[in-house]
Amino acid sequence: MSDPSPILDELRAMAVFATVVRSGSFAAGARALGLTRAVVSHHIRALEAKLGVPLAQRSTRSFSLTPAGEAFRVHCERLLDEANDGIRGMELLRAEPRGEVRITCSHHFGSKRIMPALLEFRRRYPAIRLHVSMNDANVDLVQQGIELAVRAGPLADSSLVARRLVREPTMLCAAPAYLKRYRAPLSVAELEQHRWVLYPPTQRAATLRIDGKEIQVAVKGDVVTDSAASRLAFVLAGEGIARLPAYDAAALLASGDLVRVLPEAETAPLEIFLVHSQRIGPSARLLRDYLLNETLPAP
Repeated sequence: MSDPSPILDELRAMAVFATVVRSGSFAAGARALGLTRAVVSHHIRALEAKLGVPLAQRSTRSFSLTPAGEAFRVHCERLLDEANDGIRGMELLRAEPRGEVRITCSHHFGSKRIMPALLEFRRRYPAIRLHVSMNDANVDLVQQGIELAVRAGPLADSSLVARRLVREPTMLCAAPAYLKRYRAPLSVAELEQHRWVLYPPTQRAATLRIDGKEIQVAVKGDVVTDSAASRLAFVLAGEGIARLPAYDAAALLASGDLVRVLPEAETAPLEIFLVHSQRIGPSARLLRDYLLNETLPAP
């Protein structure tokens, strides 16, 4: 087994460097850490020797970061913040966790998969207040003061952190009444002649994969919706074909209320992410970790 002491020395030096940067000087950093200035200087010199670049320009009265030090500062401050957050989180767990969390998710997926998990979370941590917003729109987390969001698809804002919660199979489905009226499509080409329930409203094409080949199919329809719950209701009413996640379709396919269209055509899975800013409070971290580590209840 390798000796862990070198990496521990480097982690300690990184924490010292981050504290000095935030304090504004070696002397202030030393006071904040309860160390002598000589010990602080030793840690930073050792770090510079390890990295092979100077991190700071210093004299008796001035202190400034080099370009390398400015770049490295981000990693050191993140390390220090994570360590402090971890300690505060454990302190929170030692007593009964308290606080509040604001979370948003779509109404349909949230009702089916997130709400049961939130109810269980409340049973475990009754002193944590939950503010739950069921909203299909991608709201601005910072502007709305929301710490956690459950969202589908790729993440547009690179300043946020996204952790995948669910990777759900999807399939093309229609109601028996619709297929009786319009005849089930026998090929991908025939799909373009059918009516679709369009979701999201911007949908103009469906991506399919057959025999390893990806195919784009133009889609059109008389029903456009921004709600996954409405999409399912319109499909069940025979208004058209739609790509549905397995959590919506499985039971309805088994009961005969829905029919799978072109089973040989694979559709991309639906990926649901838990999204948050770079730094969140202890209660939000507790809920984040709970949702990520627990199996979400099946609908």
